[in-house]
Amino acid sequence: MTSLLSPRCPVVIPVPAVGPVPVFGQGLGEPYARALHLGGGTLTLRPHDASPDAGRRGCEVTLDVLGWCSETSVLERNLLQTLQGPVLDIGCGPGRMLSAARSLGLSALGIDTSAEAVNLACGRGARALEQSVFAPVPQSGNWRSALLLDGNIGIGGNVARLLRRCRQLITPLGTLLVEVDPDDDIDAAYQAVLEDSEGNRSEPFAWARTGRRGLEARATAAGWALAPTEHLQGRTFCRLSPVPDRARPVRSSVKIVTAAPMVRTAQKTTRFPA
Repeated sequence: MTSLLSPRCPVVIPVPAVGPVPVFGQGLGEPYARALHLGGGTLTLRPHDASPDAGRRGCEVTLDVLGWCSETSVLERNLLQTLQGPVLDIGCGPGRMLSAARSLGLSALGIDTSAEAVNLACGRGARALEQSVFAPVPQSGNWRSALLLDGNIGIGGNVARLLRRCRQLITPLGTLLVEVDPDDDIDAAYQAVLEDSEGNRSEPFAWARTGRRGLEARATAAGWALAPTEHLQGRTFCRLSPVPDRARPVRSSVKIVTAAPMVRTAQKTTRFPA
């Protein structure tokens, strides 16, 4: 099969940053990069002190970094086996899903705004780019499957906008696999901060959390059809497929061409003492 992806991990070319928008866990004490560097620990995601949602039920979450840095669970591997490649992992983190996809023979690409995460993913032999999902994505419109796991439906703090963006990236016959909050009634968007156990805190960034009802309420307007919700081992997954329309007719097949070598740009990579 002709590969969608370049044969090697992209080269890092540092470029100056101009007015960066705060993103997940970055800035100030760099808690996300620190935790990834250590390969474990816990992080707390919560509303920023100045946010109207500060202290609101369900908005504070404890995150297990070790789980992100470990291999995929049997459940996650089984989910991947139901998908077709090429696969786009949005918010890929240190690349556990990319590594598993590769072992299953699925071509896959990850995107993440964290340089540390992308470096770790590439170190696993995966292919990943340091970029936002809202920036131009290689092979846009040709991804057969896309992943929004581990709370990544909250990227950008606007679920509807993220779903519209994913609609642009996937093929007309594709599948978007979304993990939502197990609480169907959770539905909040807010300015969040990430903090580690030592008090290192990130800059505030836009984030959202939603359950099945919140996703369903936005998916139809964004051009998606939902399959029945899957409740598996305490986690909740929704499969979305694009609704055909005149502007984007369904095709019987999608031709995947070999992409030119991709280049990853990085603003900076934070180094921590061993």
